Amino acid sequence: MRIRRALPLLIVGSLLLGAALSAQTITEFPLPEGSNAPFAIAAGPDGNLWFSEFSLNPKIGRITVAGAITEFPTPRPDATPAGIVAGPDGNLWFTQADFEFGLEAYISRITPQGAITQVGIGGFPFDIAVGSDGALWFTNANIQTNQIGRITLAGGVTSYGIPTPPYPWAIAAGPDGNLWFTEILGNKIGRLTTGGRFAEFALPTPDSHPSGITAGPDGNVWFTESRGNKIGRITPSGQITEFSIPTASSGPRDITTGPDGNLWFVEEIGNKVGRITTSGVITEFSIPTPASRPLGITAGPDGNIWFTEAYGNKIGRLSLGGDAVLETRMVPVVGSTPGAGGALFRTSVQLHNATSSEISGRVVFHASGVSGSAWDPALGYALAPGQTKSISDLLPAMGMSGLGSADIEVTSGSVPVSTVRVFNDAGAGGTTGFTEESMRVAEALSPGQASVLILPADTSNFRFNLGVRTLETEAMATLTVRDAAGAVLETVSRTFPATYHEQRSAGEFLGVAALPAGGSVGISMTSGSAIFYGATVDNTTGDPSFQVARPAPQR
Repeated sequence: MRIRRALPLLIVGSLLLGAALSAQTITEFPLPEGSNAPFAIAAGPDGNLWFSEFSLNPKIGRITVAGAITEFPTPRPDATPAGIVAGPDGNLWFTQADFEFGLEAYISRITPQGAITQVGIGGFPFDIAVGSDGALWFTNANIQTNQIGRITLAGGVTSYGIPTPPYPWAIAAGPDGNLWFTEILGNKIGRLTTGGRFAEFALPTPDSHPSGITAGPDGNVWFTESRGNKIGRITPSGQITEFSIPTASSGPRDITTGPDGNLWFVEEIGNKVGRITTSGVITEFSIPTPASRPLGITAGPDGNIWFTEAYGNKIGRLSLGGDAVLETRMVPVVGSTPGAGGALFRTSVQLHNATSSEISGRVVFHASGVSGSAWDPALGYALAPGQTKSISDLLPAMGMSGLGSADIEVTSGSVPVSTVRVFNDAGAGGTTGFTEESMRVAEALSPGQASVLILPADTSNFRFNLGVRTLETEAMATLTVRDAAGAVLETVSRTFPATYHEQRSAGEFLGVAALPAGGSVGISMTSGSAIFYGATVDNTTGDPSFQVARPAPQR
């Protein structure tokens, strides 16, 4: 197998070796003949996994959760793809560079259908992440180019020089809204605000080579120390704690947060997948293929852990045995998506443990327009007594974007106290939004119950969206449009699939040409159960408000 000779500095030479136990199942999927060196991997917005191939025959690969692989050659064969991430626009973004001679460098975008576009830049772009500002941020990993870069969805590039050299390596959006990155040769963890201000924190272990980095489920940032053979944790204020890996010289590389509320990492030299709890307990799992060199890792949309095997030429999947769900709270609508009039809507979530015992579970995202499934993406949480977990933008924290609904599932302990805020992010202009309650299953409308949503009195300056979220069975409802005086203008019957979310303009949702100013939409359930809601948005400011259809007296 031929991997690029100039894998930036240390992939080949400076990582150093490991043993295991395994109850979980690891399945491996070989790459097609002629392909090799899968490198970084990310969950895509289409429910598949996407990975880069760091080789002399560079490609971007896509693998379904069932293991079917499709590959897309990159337009510039001398520019090798490295980091990859799901962007806020529903596409995948990845870095490309000629790591051997430095003649070409790009930030590239690939659609779920495989169409690639590129923006030429200087330096050696390596890892890439989505920032809290909706832009893509990347490391420029080279001694001469010691920078963090930012690229907008429109292709505008800005660079920020790091105070001390050299080699920024991996990068991730932190739970505090900042960008966090590893300085692999500087032996530091860096923090960068979206406004361009740096802070750097030296690691306690000398020459530890910090490599992968991710936002943790506990509100901290977690990273690997490839030469120090440790997993590190850094608080938003910069306090560092290190945890030694049981196997000596295992070469921990990439790290991700799993749907089970733990951190998962790959050991390149030890040939294992590792798990570390937020309290620092480490378990290791051997990979079946010897010396496969696992490099990238991510949580998959199926609730399992996926990783790349660079020398094994395989994609691996570690299946997690899901815990039984004890209780669920539904959040009718969540999103991280552009809106009309230049709006950019996000969803922040806070979970608090008000009990005296630890609680844990998952936040599961159900994309709009399709029925939910066991493969829907999820973000794990684990909360100590009195602890609060804050997620600045829910979907990017899952590697997702778009619109849908969410379930807050409990697998141990009690239901967390939650605050969910949907808001229009105007950047320096601040935010406007509303707080949304999570709802019990019993609060959904059921057969024999009726409700009403009130339309805006000014339909010229305000738009009205209508949304629905069904439960675990198909639901049917009759919707009646009345004008302000109460006269019936339209009656519509609709059937919705199970575990289904849909939100559209009320006119499209109901199939009517115009809404009556100050009128209403009556809802009567025929079968199944569902939550209906209305969202009114100011066309000038993008300021949204929200109403849930609660049971009302029958007419």
